[in-house]
Amino acid sequence: MRPVLFEIGGFALYSYGAMLLLAFVVGMIWTLREAPRKGFNTDYIYEAYIISIILAVFGSRITYVYLNWHLYQGAPLWKTLLARETGLTFYGGLIAVLLGLLVHCYYRRIPFLKLMDFAAPFIALGYGITRIGCFLNGCCYGHVASVKSVPWAMVFPFIDGNPRHPTQLYAVLAGLAIFVLLRYMRKYSFFDGYIFLFFFVFYGIYRFSVEFFRISEPVLWFLSPAQIMALLFVITALGFYSWKRHRLLVSKKRSVKN
Repeated sequence: MRPVLFEIGGFALYSYGAMLLLAFVVGMIWTLREAPRKGFNTDYIYEAYIISIILAVFGSRITYVYLNWHLYQGAPLWKTLLARETGLTFYGGLIAVLLGLLVHCYYRRIPFLKLMDFAAPFIALGYGITRIGCFLNGCCYGHVASVKSVPWAMVFPFIDGNPRHPTQLYAVLAGLAIFVLLRYMRKYSFFDGYIFLFFFVFYGIYRFSVEFFRISEPVLWFLSPAQIMALLFVITALGFYSWKRHRLLVSKKRSVKN
């Protein structure tokens, strides 16, 4: 584990922040290269990234503070909101970014779902890269596991001396796998929003599953807050997909009759 990559004078480069920055840089470079071929103006992609960076950090921090308010009661506001003090929640950042881009797309008259289809694979890639930061930071670790049954179990010295599921690495692999799947599925996109919906399906399935191995407090039966959100993502995405497919089939039948 290496929470701090290096220090120079009074400046410290934190692993999580470095991986978060790397995720945005890789995503920006890649999307800027592909944007013209997908019909997007590169200036708009720059704007979208600036909005995304600000809202991702702000939204993820606010959500984390809300879910862990007992840790911040009585603390100064600046310290509570300072992301450097650790504590970010992916769901909060994602929702904040989507809402911000929805408004911005409306203002710029850009098809929101078309943009999200283009961006969805890179969201998954960025998620995987950022989780490397979680691994280096030693957070988001899993339950204690037997080395005999889980040969890849690892010890997180900042926690204790027990081998545990490296759930951060599970997240890295999941992010990369979803990225590859969505990139492949773009060849068979049936409607605007198709790839975007399946990002939520794949991510929801992964997150619901990995939570069984990760340290998290249940809030409803045996489900953690992340699992509840994952279920909502999957159910909503599949419901919208079914509705959209049904409309397309009805439209095709009408065109054949006419």
